[in-house]
Amino acid sequence: MRAETGVSVRSFHQLLSGLRSRPKAHLVLAFAAITNQFSVVGLAAAPGVITVGHESPRAAVACSQQVDAFIPCKLLPNDDLLANVPSGAKPCPASGAGAACGDGSAKATPGKATTPGGQTACPQSSSTIPAVAACTDTALPSDNPAGQNIAVRLDLSTSSPSPSPGDNIVLVATASKPVTGTGNQIEIFDRTTGTLVGACAQGSQCMVAYAAKAGTHTFQAYITAPVQQVPRNGTSFATSNPLTAVWMSVSLTASQVATAPGKPVTLTATSTVAFEKSGYVLELFDVGSNQRLTYCSQGTTCSITLTQPGGGTRNVIADLAKPSATFPPPEAQAQSQLLPVSWLAVSVQGTTSGRVGSVVYLTAAANADLANTPWSIGIFDDQGHLVAPPCKSSTCTVQVTLPAGPTPHYTAEIGAVPPSKVTGRLGQLWQAVTAPSALVDIQARSAAVLPVRLLWGVDSCKAFTSDPNGSSGIYQQVVSGLGTPDFWGRYLTNTICPGISWAEISTAYKNHMGILPIFNDYNCSNVSGYATGQSYAESAIAAARYLHIPQGVGLAIDIEPPGEACPGAVNVDFAFIQGWHDHITAAHYVPIYYGNGTSGSEFANAWCIAATVQPSVLSGYVWSFEPSLLGNFNRATSPAFSPNQTGCGGWAGAWQYQLGSNSSNQDVDHDLAVTTLPLWFPTPW
Repeated sequence: MRAETGVSVRSFHQLLSGLRSRPKAHLVLAFAAITNQFSVVGLAAAPGVITVGHESPRAAVACSQQVDAFIPCKLLPNDDLLANVPSGAKPCPASGAGAACGDGSAKATPGKATTPGGQTACPQSSSTIPAVAACTDTALPSDNPAGQNIAVRLDLSTSSPSPSPGDNIVLVATASKPVTGTGNQIEIFDRTTGTLVGACAQGSQCMVAYAAKAGTHTFQAYITAPVQQVPRNGTSFATSNPLTAVWMSVSLTASQVATAPGKPVTLTATSTVAFEKSGYVLELFDVGSNQRLTYCSQGTTCSITLTQPGGGTRNVIADLAKPSATFPPPEAQAQSQLLPVSWLAVSVQGTTSGRVGSVVYLTAAANADLANTPWSIGIFDDQGHLVAPPCKSSTCTVQVTLPAGPTPHYTAEIGAVPPSKVTGRLGQLWQAVTAPSALVDIQARSAAVLPVRLLWGVDSCKAFTSDPNGSSGIYQQVVSGLGTPDFWGRYLTNTICPGISWAEISTAYKNHMGILPIFNDYNCSNVSGYATGQSYAESAIAAARYLHIPQGVGLAIDIEPPGEACPGAVNVDFAFIQGWHDHITAAHYVPIYYGNGTSGSEFANAWCIAATVQPSVLSGYVWSFEPSLLGNFNRATSPAFSPNQTGCGGWAGAWQYQLGSNSSNQDVDHDLAVTTLPLWFPTPW
């Protein structure tokens, strides 16, 4: 919201994008003591929703009271997420509820040797040995000052004992005497795979870069005649110390990432190293609630089957760490990428002017991106006709013409596009140019909705009038220059912008204009934590009661985007959203959130986690300020209602589509809202 002060209502980067941690060196020592247990595995690559007949799990007890590991149990308090041991598996001993462990290891495979950066390969005495290692004349310090004839010493070191999978380490073998002209050479072997890593026929130091995909590899260097196999005992002139490097990682996969409510999803975490008796466990966490789902104390894989009766998305992460019931755990050695798993839900919204022949703008939104799934979104009229081709994304927007007669209801479904009955290239061409008449294998279906009428309005930092009749001020400027607003967004309290006055309230009453109350009486960088959201809600409620705003009206919290004015806004979190929601609704008002409704934004990420942890959050409204448009708009030329959606359910009930700085009247921002947005229409008191 712009004003003469230049202050605007819009003045987890990608959630948890930086969570992946690199392995730490100190764990290598713990694992080195149990090297015989190491193994290697390959890295694995909304409201109004109606269920569609999939069997829901039976009522379950808390997992702490579970008597049968194969009957689903409730993992988390106040949560409907259910868990059980995957089909065909056995419970993992001394591990968490629903956990099955296994040895997903494979035989260690040789890594790739290359010449270290900036070095030149050392000449070889044998054409059968690849020239990749580099050599220098650097030698170990002499420990024979008297010049006695003692055995050659050989030392092996590494640039890193705990690289990430696929990363290079540099192995350096240094002798006390050069091998030049002796007929022998320094050779470095990966003893785990029996592979010659590098060899030098000159100098006293031999170095080679080596990268493995996963697991634990033990290395040793020798001074020996040219050979390609690890020298047998007594056949080398010198043997170095052995050393171990651990290419450690944790990956997380799902049997499916998008499915119908009530269907099971099996999650599998895989460690590239074994960890039994190390003091570490392989854990899976629900990042939304920061609660552990399960853990395994042995093996290299840890699996659990989860079922959620209703729609929602869980953001899951796995790590190898010291045991912890909450996220983040202590001493995490390796961590997977965040994996969203969605039990599908879909909702649909429509707006129209209500006139026969006018355009109906319909938008369906799923709680997951369907691009890489078997599913698509389709929108249907009340005759069951698909009104436009299905969409393989998180949203689907179409335009249809309003027919004569009663306004039709519309529904949205998530399902599969049926295969073409025409085979071959002709069938592919036919399917590309024709739309299906229906979807099959329905995963989720929305409630039927009627398109709603749109309201046009503005918001401002300035008071819009000082006259109880509204005959002066920017109210008259807007009416004469842009059109008569259906509503006006104004602040509840005095901050940088003045709070709404009794003269403005009187003008709204006399002109049958709604008020969208906004609360911003706080530090815009302080938008994290439940207690913070609760505190702001209590202040907003007190202001609303002072102004005689009745219960049932929406109160909007102003959540600015991160930037120079509000750098801390990057930390907006789901707990803050919950705190505002819980206390606004407890006072019988309706929570509204002014924020960036774009999927993937800091606000949208926090909103989506809050909606998963506490689905009742979706009863509130989002007032999205994106996309922000350029152009010469007024009431008559306002755009079609198309605010950016969060992508996880819930709807943007209002859209600030243009800032005042881009408008012909810089004192007001332009807005559209649906008629269901609970505005305040003042009445006499």
